[in-house]
Amino acid sequence: MPSAEQEEITTTVASFLAARMPATAHASVFVTPGAEIDSALFRECAELGWLSLGLPERFGGVGYGLAEEAMLFRELGRGLAPGGFLPGVLGARVAAFAGDADLAASIVSGSVQVALATRDTTDTDDVSVMHAAEASLVVVCDAARAALYSLADCALVPIDPVDGSVRIARGTLGGSVIASVAADLDPVFIRGLVLCAAMQAGTAEAQCDLGVAYAKVREQFGKPIGANQAIKHRCADMAVRAEGAFSQVCYAATALDGDADGFAEEAIIAKYYADEAARLNGEASVQIHGAIGFTTETLPHRHVWRAHTMARALAVRPALLDALVPRP
Repeated sequence: MPSAEQEEITTTVASFLAARMPATAHASVFVTPGAEIDSALFRECAELGWLSLGLPERFGGVGYGLAEEAMLFRELGRGLAPGGFLPGVLGARVAAFAGDADLAASIVSGSVQVALATRDTTDTDDVSVMHAAEASLVVVCDAARAALYSLADCALVPIDPVDGSVRIARGTLGGSVIASVAADLDPVFIRGLVLCAAMQAGTAEAQCDLGVAYAKVREQFGKPIGANQAIKHRCADMAVRAEGAFSQVCYAATALDGDADGFAEEAIIAKYYADEAARLNGEASVQIHGAIGFTTETLPHRHVWRAHTMARALAVRPALLDALVPRP
C-alpha cells in the first residue's frame, strides 16, 4: 500500500495537472497546435522535481525510488499530460550515470528536452521517435545499454501521429554517442518499461472512471444504463484490469528498488499487462459511451490514441513476449 508520502506525490501531481494541464484541453482538437507543451510550463514541472524524482541525490536528484516515480507517471497517464517527461527522466539518468553532471543538470532543469527513440529491431538504427519537435537530444535504450544522441545528427522525418498531442518522427539514428550507460550500472531500459507501464495503468484507470461516470448519468428507457447487467460487467472488468495493471507496476518497481531476483521480467510483464489493460479499457469505455465516445465532447477517444502510442514506446507487444517466452 502507498505510504502517506507517496499519496502526497499523487495528490500534488493530480492537482497540478487538473489546474495547469487539464485533460479536457486535448479533447477538442486532433493535433495540438504549436509545441506539445509550453517550454516555460515544462521547466515549471521540472522545478517541481518531475524529472529528478527518482534520480539519486548524489547526482542532484530528489532521491526517491522507482515506486515514487511510478506514482508520478501514473498520474501523467491519467491526466493525458503532454510533453517528454518519460525521455527526460531516462535521459537524465543516462547523463548522470555516464558522468556528465552538467548535461544531467540541464535535463532535470527542463532547459534541455529529450526525445524517446524506439528501435524497429535490436540490430538496426531505424527508429520511431516521440517528442522530437522541441527536443535537442534523443535517448534510445535496450536491455543491454542506454545512450543519448544529438537529435540534429539524426535523419528524421515527421509523420502523422495517432495521438495528435504527441509528435512522432521516423528515421535513423546518426552521429556519435554523447553519453551512454550499461544496464549493469543502471537498468535504464527496465526503469523505462515500468514508468511507461505506470502511464498505461493510469490511462486504464481513467477509462474506467470515464465509463463508470457516464453509465451513471446516461439513461435509456427511463433508467441509467449502468443498471443493465451487460454494462455492469464491462465496468467491473475495467476496474479489475486497471487494479491488476497498477499492482503489477508497483510490484515491478519495488522489485527493482530492492534488486530482487527477476525484476527485469516483472517490468516486462508490467508493460505488457498495462498495455493490454489500457487498450481493452479503452474499447470498453468507448462502447459504454456509444457514438459520443468518438467525439470531441468526451475523452475516451483521446485515451485510446494515447494508449496506442505508448504501447509502441520502448518495446512493442511481440518484443515483450519474445523476452518472456523466447521463440524456439
